Amino acid sequence: MDRRQFLAGSAALMTTAVWAISVDKLLALDNAQAVARAPWAIGFNGVEGDYQPLTMQVSGEWPAQLSGNLYRNGPAKMSRAGKAYQHWFDGDGMVQQFSVANGQVQHQAKFIQTKKFKVEEAAGTFKYTTAGTVIPNALPIRNNDDLNVANTSLLPRHGELLALWEAGSPYRLDAQTLTTFGVKSFGDKFKGLPFSAHPLDDGQGGLWNFGVWYVGGEKQLLVYQVAADDSIARMEVIELPQASYLHAFAQSENKLVFYISSCVYEEGETYIDAFKWQPELPSQLLVIDKADFKARQLHPLPAGFVFHFGQAIEKNDELSVQLCLYPNSTILTQGMKGLLTGARKTKTPHAELVTIIVPLTAPLTAASKTQLAETLPSSARINRSGVMMEFPQFAQHTKSNKELAEKTGGASDFVPLFGVGARSDSAINSGANSTFKYEAESESGLSNTLYCIHNAKDRSQHGANTLSDTSYSAFYLGKGKIAEEPLYIPATEQHEAYLLMTWLDYHNALSGLSLFRASDISAGPIASAQMNRVLPLGFHGCFINA
Repeated sequence: MDRRQFLAGSAALMTTAVWAISVDKLLALDNAQAVARAPWAIGFNGVEGDYQPLTMQVSGEWPAQLSGNLYRNGPAKMSRAGKAYQHWFDGDGMVQQFSVANGQVQHQAKFIQTKKFKVEEAAGTFKYTTAGTVIPNALPIRNNDDLNVANTSLLPRHGELLALWEAGSPYRLDAQTLTTFGVKSFGDKFKGLPFSAHPLDDGQGGLWNFGVWYVGGEKQLLVYQVAADDSIARMEVIELPQASYLHAFAQSENKLVFYISSCVYEEGETYIDAFKWQPELPSQLLVIDKADFKARQLHPLPAGFVFHFGQAIEKNDELSVQLCLYPNSTILTQGMKGLLTGARKTKTPHAELVTIIVPLTAPLTAASKTQLAETLPSSARINRSGVMMEFPQFAQHTKSNKELAEKTGGASDFVPLFGVGARSDSAINSGANSTFKYEAESESGLSNTLYCIHNAKDRSQHGANTLSDTSYSAFYLGKGKIAEEPLYIPATEQHEAYLLMTWLDYHNALSGLSLFRASDISAGPIASAQMNRVLPLGFHGCFINA
């Protein structure tokens, strides 16, 4: 299949035939009622309408020099006409805006006016089958954007804000008013281009990104580069060894890095149900050369599952990449359903921050299925940190990786990495390694602790990493709080580097955000803001300096 066929076929990716074999399956409303009894479930109940501007109650010392907007995106419309979605990925996207200026914080939020959202608002009921829920008597789906919920991430681009999803077009928003302008176009030739929620800056004003095509037995990855003027500069269709669930990727100076997991697309009543855990299939690290998409390597790994990556660096003829590794895909196939339905029958494993190191040997030239199947000998090393965390964040370099390498005399070591994890509610809030009990669950099973990994270098000469030799600091938010993705705010001439993190206090029905010094998160927040609004828990965001 060439790229024209890929794009033409991708318009039918979300057809009812693929996503909903049993169109008469009813929504499990009894399960939705069960989850409502759990106190933490208020973060997944969704909201009915937009939030008008509200000045939040502040405490601590908000730096006068810090001025800008924190944006967060996530599922927010979770039920209509008495029917509830069955998977966290399904809800219509809402953008939360926290405006910080002169020591004050103001909040507003609006639903993204996607085609799907407007059709269902007018009808007063769900009309489209989604990633994880079958809707009875659903409307036919003609292309990806018919059911684009734009609920996953946000990207500042050319003075606008782009709301991103997994498999459809970005939606353009006004960064000040949150007004939806419409679908972002990359040209008529690329209408409906699958645009993942985690594009990467190419250092030249453009982006690296990808999409996948798994319908009809295909196992194809579309990798492309968006130029500074938003034209598609380069594109390649790559045949994968297996149709794995892919959410994000990483980049080093010269490489793009994908984790091909053992969670494989087969068939099911919904798109999510179609993914099956196949531990007999090894995971693989796919390394693609930025200069030539046909030059790539495959490194076999033990079975595993990944959503998010940290940093990737090239040093001493090796590639090292950080990622949050799950032992299986239960978080996708069961855990995120249980958050909405209450059917949490089994414990969902947490992700562990690991570093995978592979040699940068002469790359394979994989222009055919046969060639790509010839993986390199098993030579990957996995260094485990012992820290269970997700949503990794770090100081993104503003210059190209090449310029950075030249400035530092070669590829640099990892910079501090931030993330959140679930910690026992009885743990002592000191950040010391000895008090960390990662086997224990928080009350909700969700994140309640902010982490900073100070040193995640390759320790292979001393054996596998363990908890005791990983340098990290932590701050536990407290009982009844759920921590969301921390956003790293780089230092400027006006202020030092900060972490800004939103949270939900479900015992007191409060939402808020806290500001930390990036240099010392264990000291706790230097400032906070809260409101008597229970905001729906979301996924990813960004910060734009004023």
